[in-house]
Amino acid sequence: MKGETPRPGRAARPEQPRLFFALWPDDDVAARLYALGCEAHARCGGRRMRRDTLHLTLAFIGEVAPERLPDLIAVGNALSTAPFTLSIDRLGAWRHNRIAWGGAQLTPEPLDACAAALASALAGAGFPTERRAFVPHVTLLRRIERPIAPCEVEPILWPARRIALVRSRRDSEGARYEIVAEWPVGSI
Repeated sequence: MKGETPRPGRAARPEQPRLFFALWPDDDVAARLYALGCEAHARCGGRRMRRDTLHLTLAFIGEVAPERLPDLIAVGNALSTAPFTLSIDRLGAWRHNRIAWGGAQLTPEPLDACAAALASALAGAGFPTERRAFVPHVTLLRRIERPIAPCEVEPILWPARRIALVRSRRDSEGARYEIVAEWPVGSI
């Protein structure tokens, strides 16, 4: 509570950044994903994701002590993936977390391989990994008001160009993302 004195013997816990690896879109793809989010918003309400935050999470790590950041960068440096193009051609929603998403009917093999390689490398480096299967999607809306059934949409072709290690911080306007390191797809 504001104005309260901390209990004796308890140090304030320093803020630990939350980190994740993501496929990061170029400006054109981000603009098209944002337009898809606007279309979804008209159908189901909710809070639109800002254009500058749209991404496809490859591996969520969570809170990481600053001294472990070089270990994450080493994981990224060792990553190798073939070039690919992702087609975002589905719109859907999950009721359990009230998220509307853009996804793909077919996942390119290099995308699945990249996510699997990241999960393996992160586990090998001692980082926690997701237990759930990798489901490639872009979160377009949060806190949707009405569910929508999955449907096909005009494809957004996303030539994968870069993978980013991203730091997430929350503020009054939602999440703020900062790219910590990035690697070009195909030449990693």
